[in-house]
Amino acid sequence: MKYSDAKFFIILFIFLFFKNNIVFADSIEDQVFTIRNIKVNVSSTSSVAAKEIALQEAQEQGFQILMEKILLKGEYEKVFNLENIKVTDLAQEIEIESEKTTSVRYIGSIAVKFKKNLVLRILKANNIRFSITKSKPFLILPIYKHGGVTYLWDKENVWKDLWMKDSNDGSLIPIKASEGQFRDFIYFNPNKAIKKNLNNLKKIAEIYDSNGVLIAVLKKKFNRDKSKILLELELLIFRVDGGKTNDFKEVVEIDIDDFSEDFLLEAKEKVQNFVNNQWKVENILSDTKSSIKLTVNYNNLNEWLNIRNLINDVSIINRYDLVKFSKSFAVISVSFSGTTDQLKIAFKQSDLEFDIKKKKLSFQ
Repeated sequence: MKYSDAKFFIILFIFLFFKNNIVFADSIEDQVFTIRNIKVNVSSTSSVAAKEIALQEAQEQGFQILMEKILLKGEYEKVFNLENIKVTDLAQEIEIESEKTTSVRYIGSIAVKFKKNLVLRILKANNIRFSITKSKPFLILPIYKHGGVTYLWDKENVWKDLWMKDSNDGSLIPIKASEGQFRDFIYFNPNKAIKKNLNNLKKIAEIYDSNGVLIAVLKKKFNRDKSKILLELELLIFRVDGGKTNDFKEVVEIDIDDFSEDFLLEAKEKVQNFVNNQWKVENILSDTKSSIKLTVNYNNLNEWLNIRNLINDVSIINRYDLVKFSKSFAVISVSFSGTTDQLKIAFKQSDLEFDIKKKKLSFQ
């Protein structure tokens, strides 16, 4: 390569780096700190007054949802017992997704983006445990057992139907249901013992680009005199990202006259809460400030820009600086919160492979 060509490449590279960095900071939405689809329905003396109240309510609802999303169990009360916290001061942007008004009423769907740095500063100052690392989805295989029959992709599986709705609820770990395509039938047979399916679970996880597979078995049966219904819930977790897992079991006894689909919804909520809390415990963001120099390998300039954008979206990274670059690699200095293992997990959610020993980063 001629000197003039090399000089042009470097100038172009620096231009793209800084230009894109500015644009990226303004345009990429922080999914964790943006709460969408907040429903409001307010009546007041006028539509203007009703809207003002509704926007206030949306910010308060949004903040509560955010806290439920990122805080560990038992930490909620600490936040809401804090004095001198004004939720409206924590809101960065408010977006009206849809709205309807009458002369005295306001009905809408609102999105609120909160100030990440300010929220985290308050939580850290009050020793409140939280996690902000967003995971790739987990694939759930909801198995329903009733009357001696095992259902998975069958139309009689009322348990599966619940998971087909609103699979991405905005939590740190979205849970999505299998589509029940032919390939799924090949790789997993719900009538076989789980251990006989283990070899294929990784393949299914890869097909759906998920962090692992949740096998959620819900068994409905009657007691001896058929006066009560027993719901036996068993959750088996198989992860492909190297993370730790704990399985979950619970039995709920219900009077037969009191049984309704609400109990199935409660079972679904138990699964979601258990999975999310496990993830948050594993990825608690500590006060530890760390830094590391990484070599980023890439094949061309476009691939570097893609990797750089992914790095920008890793929530535990506070900042990074470009130390050196060439046509095939760049050296960056990364400042982050937490441990290198947590950084590795966070990178993995963006399909970035972090070799801790060699301090190298690349696409998976």
